[in-house]
Amino acid sequence: MISLDTITLPTDLWWEDETDWTPVDQSTEYSTTGALLVDLATKLAGRPITLVGDESTAWITRTTTLALMALAADPGKVMTLIIDTRSFQVMFRHEGKPLDAVPVVRISPPAATDYYYLRALRFLMLSENL
Repeated sequence: MISLDTITLPTDLWWEDETDWTPVDQSTEYSTTGALLVDLATKLAGRPITLVGDESTAWITRTTTLALMALAADPGKVMTLIIDTRSFQVMFRHEGKPLDAVPVVRISPPAATDYYYLRALRFLMLSENL
């Protein structure tokens, strides 16, 4: 099961960047004496969560697409994202496009029940609820 607040999302969305992130940050520089200075820290938040689909997966209705667009239009809105048994506090990532949905069939005017597929939902994790 995948859900965002009260919106049920397709279970065939793929968490594309799940293994790309590391909770440790490191920077190095040399002092004026030539000694190596290493600064290490644990990241407390900011993990990207990008859920992706394609033409044959991750279909949602236009109504759901518009509901996701409304959430993305609320700056700084904190939401609960549930992926299987894991729960995250997230907000949309607005560096670029936070939501990418494409009509499966282009019909004008579109009906509320027409299908779109999710190419991407982009979130920024604030915390993981254990």
